[in-house]
Amino acid sequence: MRHAWIAIALTAACGRTEPAKPAACPPATPCPPPVAAAAPTAPTAPTAPTAPPPASTVADCAAPTGANPVQTEMRRLECALQQAVAAIGRDDLPAIAHQLHVVHAAKEATAAAIAAGSWAPATGDVKAFVALDQAFHRELEALVEAAMARDHAGAAAALGRTLGACQGCHAAFRPAAPAPAAPAPATPHDHAAPDHAAPAH
Repeated sequence: MRHAWIAIALTAACGRTEPAKPAACPPATPCPPPVAAAAPTAPTAPTAPTAPPPASTVADCAAPTGANPVQTEMRRLECALQQAVAAIGRDDLPAIAHQLHVVHAAKEATAAAIAAGSWAPATGDVKAFVALDQAFHRELEALVEAAMARDHAGAAAALGRTLGACQGCHAAFRPAAPAPAAPAPATPHDHAAPDHAAPAH
C-alpha cells in the first residue's frame, strides 16, 4: 500500500513540473528535467545592395589621348563604353553618365578641329562624317537617359546600338589597313645534292 502512495506522489510531482505529463513515472525514477524553450532568433538584416567599386578600380576615361582630336575622342569613347558594360553588370547605371560626359567634352574638340580645317577624315566626305557623328552622339544621349532612369533594358539596348554604330563609322571613314605581305616563296631543296661534302680520305 505504501508503494502505491509513492507512485501516486511521483505521478503528481511529474504533472506539476512538466508542461506535458509523461505516460508514467516509475517508482524510484526521477522525472526528466524540463525542456528549455528555444531562444528567439534575431531577425536577419536585409542584404545590402552591391557597393560601387573603389575609385582606384574605375578607369579615368579623361586620360587617354591620341595624335589628333578624333583619336583622343575615340580612345576616350572606347574607355567609356568599357566602363558602361561594367556599370551595367554591377548595377551602377548612373556611373555611365559620368564617363560619357568626358566623351562629350572630347567631341567639342573634334568639332572645333573640323571647323578650323585642321582635321578631316582620311576617306569620305566631311559633311557625311559630321552627320554620322551627330547621329552617333544621339545614341549616346539615349544611353545616358536610360542610365539615369536606372532602366537596365533601355541602357543595354542603347549600348548595343552604340556599339553597332561604331563599326559603321569605321567602315566609312577609317583608312583601310594595308593588306598583309605575301609570304616569301619557299626555295626548292635539291635532294639529289648532298647537304654536306663527304670527308676526304
